[in-house]
This record gives sequence, structure tokens and C-alpha cells, in this order.
Amino acid sequence: MIFIYDEILKSIKLSDNQRNNLLEFSNNLMKIILDYAKSRDIDVECKLVGSLAKKTSLINKADIDIFMSFPLSYDEELLKEYGLMLGEYCIEKAGGIAEKRYASHPYMTGIINDEEIDFVPCYRIKDSSQLKSAVDRTILHTDYVTSHLTDKEADEVLLLKKFMSSVNTYGANYKVSGFSGYLCELLILEYHSFKNVIEAASTKWHDKFIIDLEDYGTSHKFNTSLIAIDPVDKNRNVAAALSTQKFFEFITAARNFIENPSKEYFNNPQVNIEKDELKEEFIKRNTTTVVLSFDVPSLPTDVIYPQVNKTMTSIINYSNHYHFNIIDGKYYIDSENTAHILLEYEIGQLPNIEVHKGPLIQDSKNSMKFKQKYPHAYVDNKRWASINQRMYTNVYDMIRNILKEENINQIKLGKDVKEEILNKFSLVDICDYVDCMQNEEYEEIYEYLNPNYRIYRKD
Repeated sequence: MIFIYDEILKSIKLSDNQRNNLLEFSNNLMKIILDYAKSRDIDVECKLVGSLAKKTSLINKADIDIFMSFPLSYDEELLKEYGLMLGEYCIEKAGGIAEKRYASHPYMTGIINDEEIDFVPCYRIKDSSQLKSAVDRTILHTDYVTSHLTDKEADEVLLLKKFMSSVNTYGANYKVSGFSGYLCELLILEYHSFKNVIEAASTKWHDKFIIDLEDYGTSHKFNTSLIAIDPVDKNRNVAAALSTQKFFEFITAARNFIENPSKEYFNNPQVNIEKDELKEEFIKRNTTTVVLSFDVPSLPTDVIYPQVNKTMTSIINYSNHYHFNIIDGKYYIDSENTAHILLEYEIGQLPNIEVHKGPLIQDSKNSMKFKQKYPHAYVDNKRWASINQRMYTNVYDMIRNILKEENINQIKLGKDVKEEILNKFSLVDICDYVDCMQNEEYEEIYEYLNPNYRIYRKD
């Protein structure tokens, strides 16, 4: 396997020349900022942070993040003003295109020489006790990793990131809810090699597993499947964004890899299946699967994905309330900013009537109320019961009805999603959906039918 690791590293690691060019490029941008700030008498320091600075960036995924740190004496509005102004000036001076984005506070992103660079304002802090915003820790993170991580361990981080990317457990954004880059670095600092991380995950990790590099002893404050105490902030859990699902998917992938250490675990799996084959799989299941589709606004993934997820969860809860039992659901957003929610029901059609159980016969007070509400109630052993007409007998009717303007407030939707659904949506059977879907969507539907296809590979 050593040979395979070396082979993989060659394909995922920046060459010395590539890295040096990016560093020179970044240094030139920082000089533009510093020179301009000096001419305006602005107190700012610039630092390259993120994976490029830490030698842990995968090839073609080199994050160029330039943080502009200001003194604590600047108020937040002044920090935002100077940060956006300096970022925009630098981007335009370098011949790029600037765009304002938002995280804990606004920052500038620029496309310069085909590279995407983030220019983020933050406060110049010495430790987490001076923290004013979440991004203030980033420089501390970079300093900690660069001072502790060896070059050999940086290579091990690359292997871990690539493995996690291929099994779809890498990325702390809401879309994935996986392991962040910083968390990968801490794992290597804890275990020193990719192999050791895989072995520990497959044999030792369990729910509420703790990693505390600095032995702060603050893990009791957190309640996640993996608890990783931030070495620069004892009151922060680096694994807070990691979902239980992705934690255990990684453990399973690690076990599978040990059983069959294939280099395919470092490649994205290829889906080769025809539309007719996908439809046949759903037909064999003999369920009712529908796809609700609607446009979504062009917002950051961490803004719009939670809204789509909230919509799916709310419809599932509403469906279960009316006895349309859900097997599973899935959602995704395609390249044209259309959200698709797939819902698979055990059955899509119910009888016209249902039995409604009432209070115990001995409960005279509630018995009277039940009889008044349901005049045709009858005695069923110890209880009252009534045969009632169902509100919904068909899944399609139920979903279309609840998404009408006069009813939609009965379910919980994000404000941006709600507006789009009220404007227009489509609801179709899965087979009709498969007939019309684009090539990019094959993998999403295939993954729903084959949830293990990423975490198990073989040569």
C-alpha cells in the first residue's frame, strides 16, 4: 500500500512549482492591500490562511484565503467598511471581478487569473478570549497547524481529504455535513498518518468519541457523535457541523477499506446505468415515489439547503400524520438552481375510510364529547371508535393541497423556498421524472437506490 499511497499523492498534491507560484501570487495581492492601506493610514495586517498556507490543499482545490486583521479598537462597522474596500480595491487593481458575500460578516471574493480568492476582514487577536467573531479564530488555526504539522503529516492530510472526498464525507457545509479541512488536520495531528486514522476509526471510534489534543477536558460541554476540542479555543467543538450520518459512514468506509484496500477509494465512483434500469428498480420496489421540484434563489448553499431540507422534513411529518408512511426521502439542487425532493411512500392510495379510536368507555366526560363529535361512534371493547372519511386518500392530492396558498402555512418552510413554491412547482411520479432528468442527476437517483455505493469499492 505504500506504493499506492505514493502514487495517489503524486496525483493530488501540488508540485513545488505550482505551490510557489500560488504563494507568490498571494503575496503580490497582499502587497497591493498593504500599500493601499498605508496610503490611507489604515492599520491592517494581511495573512494567507487556509489549506494553501498549511500545505494541505488538494491539487485544483487550492483555497486562497487572505485575511485582513484589524486592531480590536476598530468597531465592527469600521472593520466591515475597511475590509470590503480593501478587498474590492485589490481585486480590481489585479484585474479581477469582485463580489460581496456573507458569512459571520461580509467579505469580498474575487476571480483573478482564473483563481477564486476570498478577502476576509477579522480582528487581530492573540487568543480566543479576545474573540469578536467566528472568523477571528482562523489565523490562530493556521498558526497552530503550521507550527505542529510536519511536511510528512501534511501529505497524510491530503490522503485523508481525498479519501473522505471520494466517499462523500468531506466538507463541513450544510450540503455534506461532513469533516472540515481543519478537522482532518487535527485528526492527523492526533494519529500522525492516514493509515492510523483509518484503523482508529474502524476499531475504536464510537458515538461521542473525543479528541482533545491539548487535554482541555471540556468535552462534557458538547453532544455530537465526534467531539474534537479546538486546540485554540477550549470552548469550541470543531466537529459540531459533522452529522451522525457522515460520522458513521466514514467509520463504515474505513472498515471496508481495511478489508479491501483498493486505490478506487481515492477516485470518485462512476455511475453507469440507463434510464430504463433506474425506472425498473423503482418499479420492482412496488412503492409510490414522487418528486417535488421548484426553483430556488441563487443563495449560498448554507442558506438554501437548510430551507429545502426543512421543506422535505415538514412534508414527511405532514404525510405521516395522515398515514402516508414514508420509507425515505432525499433532496438536491441541480446546476440550474432547481430543487428536487424525492419522497418514497409505502403506498400512495389509502381507503376512503379510517377507524378513529376514542376515549375509554369508563371516561364519561370525554365519552360524551366524543359522541357529540362523532354521532355514529360505537363501542369497540373498552373504547369508543368511529368510522370516518379520510381527509386525503391520495399522496398527490395531499401534497398539492398543502402547497396551496391558503394551506401552506400548516407546514414549515424557509421564506425563500415558500415564495418559489407558491409561484410554481411540479409534482411527478419518479418514472416520469427519470425520463426527463439531465445526466447530472443520474448519480443523485442512483445514490438514493444504492446508498452504499460510495463507501464500498473494489478494484
